[in-house]
Amino acid sequence: MISSGWIKGFFAGSLLATCLVGCSSDDDSGTIVIPPPTRDDASTVPMELQYNYELLAYLYFYAHLNKEISENVEDYYRAPIQEDYGYSMCTIDYTDVCYMYSRMSDPFTRYYDPYYAPYILDMLEQSDQEVGIGAEYEFVEKSNTLVITEVYSKSPADKAGLAEGDTVISIRGASPTNEDAAQALLSGKDGDEIALGIKRGEDTSTVKIPLATYATPTVKLRYQDSIPVIRITEFTPQTVSDSGTYGEFVQALRKTEGAKSTIIDLRGNPGGDVDQCNAISAELLSKGDTIIIDVETNVDSILEKGQWTYFQIFDTVAYTVTVDGSGRDRYYVFLADSMSASCAEVMLSSISVNKKSPIVGLTSYGKGIGQRVLVTIQNGLSLITGLQSIDREGNVYHKVGIVPDFESGDPEEQMAKAVEWAKDGSMIRTAGYGTTSTGHFAKARAMDKQEAGLPKNRQELLRQLGGKISFPKH
Repeated sequence: MISSGWIKGFFAGSLLATCLVGCSSDDDSGTIVIPPPTRDDASTVPMELQYNYELLAYLYFYAHLNKEISENVEDYYRAPIQEDYGYSMCTIDYTDVCYMYSRMSDPFTRYYDPYYAPYILDMLEQSDQEVGIGAEYEFVEKSNTLVITEVYSKSPADKAGLAEGDTVISIRGASPTNEDAAQALLSGKDGDEIALGIKRGEDTSTVKIPLATYATPTVKLRYQDSIPVIRITEFTPQTVSDSGTYGEFVQALRKTEGAKSTIIDLRGNPGGDVDQCNAISAELLSKGDTIIIDVETNVDSILEKGQWTYFQIFDTVAYTVTVDGSGRDRYYVFLADSMSASCAEVMLSSISVNKKSPIVGLTSYGKGIGQRVLVTIQNGLSLITGLQSIDREGNVYHKVGIVPDFESGDPEEQMAKAVEWAKDGSMIRTAGYGTTSTGHFAKARAMDKQEAGLPKNRQELLRQLGGKISFPKH
């Protein structure tokens, strides 16, 4: 369990001084209440532009800190038509909204018009889907067989009764001669039926499995020299588990119950849903530990002469563990690299600061900001950077990343060192955060148009966004 406590005026000398009107809030719920768009009855500014203008004015972290938002929405109306609006995607009716978002310096603040929004929202809320049997395997060269190492929950293989340890002796009546051949034999279209020759113990049978679309897991468990290695590829609210990545992770903890040490692999993890990474972090911590502290934008209001005036404020929210986590007593070693970002960095920071767990690999991406996901008044999608994270000691890894205790870019060397430390169980983290910029934010703004197009899958989208995503109630 996690609780969030609001700390008023944490940055009183800096952030709070930039509020538009005032800097206090009586609302401790954490809920964002978006006021209706305000406009003159004679205004010709489209409602979608007006609404997004106010979203940026209320929720965009740098809107007033850096004076990025114009004082007049008319400055964005009838924007020049151009091919490149950064990452924002617009059809002709919404180019003024995309133009406005492109004027913001933050590369992760962007807009998708009602045509593109459903595609992006679906991708944000659930893990990628694939067509196949939904199982992982190892090819055994000596016997030209496959050993099933994992069966994905609710996949065609799961529904057909396949289990870990089963040996596949034939696929479509043929024995695969190598791993590529096996992959080709297991491929096909949705609805194709594949006959597998299965050996389980001394018994053999033929199992017919229809290929179908299944959700890919975001947590994978394997063992390296007897040490459990739990790999988290992203943090997603809807996966093969009804509880998302968190549910998958808890299942992996249960499967490895009794292990004294565990390796958590976050290499290449681009981040995802903030509730998921906070909940997973809590499972490794003790009651009272602080997971992360977020300085968040919010909306406040005052009533003057019968009229409500809305304005941006900054609140500081500390996310604290309320009950002991199920994995709190284990020793952990983390694997990370330069593409471990955002929510992955929340986990790296929270566990390494609270438990002094060591990290192996490369300095992380350095994204300590997060985006709020908001459906707009005309069903477009706004992703607005509205928070910055700090650890419980007040330190910031944004732009500089989290430095490993053992630095190596060689995956085999990384794993070998992680296993060594996991077996020994005594290494204590001594490294901290970086001192120079990782350079990723300058690169993000300078990406070419091809990279800035619509993402092909959720992993690509999370990399474009940088990862830490919040779906606020409003």
